Amino acid sequence: MHKFLFILFPLYVFAQKDTLQEVRVEGIRSELTSDPTKKVYQVGANLTNVGGNLFDVLSNIPSIYVTSDGNVNYRGNQNLTIYFDGKPAGISSSSRANALSLYPADQIDRIEIISNPGAKYSAEGSAGILNIILKKGTKTESLRINSNVGTNDKYAFSATYAKGFKRWTHLVDVNLRQNIRNNYQYLYRENSSAFGAALISQTTDEVNRDYNQSIRLNSIYNLSKDRSFGISFIGRHSSDHNSEIRYNTSEFDYAADRLYARDADKKGRDLGFDLNLSYSPSANGKIDFLWIQNQGSDANSFFQQYYFGDFETPNPNIPVRNERSSASSANSTLLLQGDWTKSFAKRGLLEYGFKFNSRFFENDFLYEKQKEGIYLRDAKRSNGLVYREHIQAAYVSYVYENKYATLNAGLRAEATEIAGDIQQQYLNLFPSFSLVHPLSKSSNLSFALSSRITRPSYKSLNPFISFADPLNLNSGNPELKPEKAFLYELTHTKDYASLSISNTVFYRDISGLVGRVRTFLAGDTTLTRYENIAKSRAWGIENLSTCSISKAYKVTLNTSLFQSDLEGFINNSIVSLNRWSWNSRLNQQFKWKNNWSAQISGIFQSAQINTLGIIEPYYTVDLGLKKDFGRLSLNARVNDVFNTQKTIYDSRPFGLISDLERKKETRIFYFGFSYKFETKKMKEARERKRVNEEEVELDDF
Repeated sequence: MHKFLFILFPLYVFAQKDTLQEVRVEGIRSELTSDPTKKVYQVGANLTNVGGNLFDVLSNIPSIYVTSDGNVNYRGNQNLTIYFDGKPAGISSSSRANALSLYPADQIDRIEIISNPGAKYSAEGSAGILNIILKKGTKTESLRINSNVGTNDKYAFSATYAKGFKRWTHLVDVNLRQNIRNNYQYLYRENSSAFGAALISQTTDEVNRDYNQSIRLNSIYNLSKDRSFGISFIGRHSSDHNSEIRYNTSEFDYAADRLYARDADKKGRDLGFDLNLSYSPSANGKIDFLWIQNQGSDANSFFQQYYFGDFETPNPNIPVRNERSSASSANSTLLLQGDWTKSFAKRGLLEYGFKFNSRFFENDFLYEKQKEGIYLRDAKRSNGLVYREHIQAAYVSYVYENKYATLNAGLRAEATEIAGDIQQQYLNLFPSFSLVHPLSKSSNLSFALSSRITRPSYKSLNPFISFADPLNLNSGNPELKPEKAFLYELTHTKDYASLSISNTVFYRDISGLVGRVRTFLAGDTTLTRYENIAKSRAWGIENLSTCSISKAYKVTLNTSLFQSDLEGFINNSIVSLNRWSWNSRLNQQFKWKNNWSAQISGIFQSAQINTLGIIEPYYTVDLGLKKDFGRLSLNARVNDVFNTQKTIYDSRPFGLISDLERKKETRIFYFGFSYKFETKKMKEARERKRVNEEEVELDDF
């Protein structure tokens, strides 16, 4: 196969501004703010995030819907690219749900939602970019310790040390976490078989035990006013031990019912690091090098026994099954990117850049069955896969600004090559355009359009079938093609004395939509695999309103209303669905005398279209309470007060009778504390800040 590897322009012209610019927010902080280019969610302003992790934080963000298995949906689309400080992170290589739990909330400064990125950003992700900004060091010295305890043996401890010395700024984060959750799943399905109609039900009880440790080192050296060098290192080690039992019942018209229980004991370990080197040769340029390395291993054992109708009397006519599997995996990412800007006259700015990104995956999987007391390799279920992905990108954009408008027009080129056991290659161009028109000092109107791509993931391309659940098989598809999307937005923002309002009308058009399709096999078994199944369109309106009713009471309301259309060929049938969906989040914050503060947060998500069916609606309510004692603060919170958060899929609209309900342990009580050690200089600065806030009567809480 002919391979291409070309340089889009000479290396000395460096510039990928995929490292998203960090903007400091000073003074009053609202929980969620909006400007013409992005929405910014301040993590520390939400008390229900205290003591939580990234999974909890994302679940609290308006317009974001996080499923129990870690998929993040935005405006009805789950292809939202997740970055940390503007770059990929190694945690995204593990399971999404586990990855989101690795970062404690107190290490996250804010989260940016860039729904219509320009040419300087990576084109990956048809729903836009979610950029997670981690806390950086300061020029003063500080040490903060955080700890919290949750019901059912949930523990977390983190410590952050920051110190500045002349031109150096250092930060060290240590994080230890244990999380145990009891989960439940129920599946009901009807399908045909060689023995007539089959009715299948499956009940799964699961205990997930996750143990995570990480350390983050961040150091920046200022060579001069405009030149700096930075190094960041994140080392992580995680392990999990999950116990699972599934009760399966298959009822046939012309054969005896089949009942069996399948016990699974699953253990896994992951070890890895992210190393990032950054160099800014001038105020107008920056180069980043990123190396991500991960090593993983899994060891699972399965015991399957058949029963008569009460699941208490074993069926001696069918032998028991003892099986086990083991896997080892290694993956790495190498990324080089940079950016350069050049001014033209007083109002023009040219931005241009490059990005080289290579990812390598290797996986060896061994499945064994016991026969006469000896485990023998199952050649059908054992496999190995080598996957390599190379992406080269370059962009150029022009920004022009005057008192009437700010215009940004750009073009990005990305060349993709996939090698190894799966081979593909393609070149794409991504135009983008935005226009911001200030209507007054307190309001503006903006329009943006961009083209995006969602490349198939390594897991979705892997053709080997997973037999972890013999009733419900899963596999990838090496023939998958990338999704392509066009995004359009029109936004109006207006600030009043105590009220801020932002309204956005959006439209998204996706071709080659990738989805998981479930098909019936022989007997009572199904296979779920990824396919390019359809076109999808969504359009709607989103409102964000923040109101400071008084110094002691602030309300934030966010609502999205959108229609989703799905057209395609699914399970040998033409499917054409459209549905209106909406979600809303109301957050109320209170502050009283003597440094008491509280928060009540409620979220409602209506039914949504998914390629596996309709996701049924749900709502959840969270509470938080905090008391500050100077350097010490105590906090308590309750997640999902009414225990209503669960995920239900209904596949009947696609011609299948298949219902799936997943319920994770979500009603959790937490109690924790935070203590900050400070020097005399820091104490004086904190006292000055307190006096200044009292004098100007800031409304921020």
